Amino acid sequence: MNGAAKISRDELSQAMQEARLLEAPPPDAALAWIDLFLEAYGAEGVSLDEALQRVRVLRAEAVTVPALELERLRSRDVLFFLDAVGQYVDDQAELRGLPLEHDLRAIASEFGLPAEAAREAVRMALTGESHGPPLELLFPLLGHERIMIRIGAISSRLLHGRGLEPIKYGPDGKPFEPLRGRRSS
Repeated sequence: MNGAAKISRDELSQAMQEARLLEAPPPDAALAWIDLFLEAYGAEGVSLDEALQRVRVLRAEAVTVPALELERLRSRDVLFFLDAVGQYVDDQAELRGLPLEHDLRAIASEFGLPAEAAREAVRMALTGESHGPPLELLFPLLGHERIMIRIGAISSRLLHGRGLEPIKYGPDGKPFEPLRGRRSS
């Protein structure tokens, strides 16, 4: 399939069935998930193979966060913020249609994190990537359980890896700064 062609629901569901990622016939909930996936990733014009790889990543319990990005998250502010995001997710009955732009900004402000840094921390904790679909689509694609597992895993790596003491210098030899909150006095 050409990388620029749009994938249909039927094409993706058939490919998922062939890859043993989906039962036949697919339940309505699975088709709704595929529709959401295509809304999130379909505009990128991904190939069917790329789409299947993204489905596998979304369904995995854990993600790999690049070492330097993990270091950027290594601060109490980010750790407590991510924990609060986990609590927020746990309190939601439904992850579709959440006012995440507003709610994440409000949670971030409690820890002095700028909204952009907060979104970056959430995306990195959930996907291991700095770019991707809007969080409003990503949250329901991942679901409660995977979000909680992934936030727990990143928190564990931050606390039990090297603790919360950040590295002093990046690989380029320049001083390195993790994401930190800026609290007003």
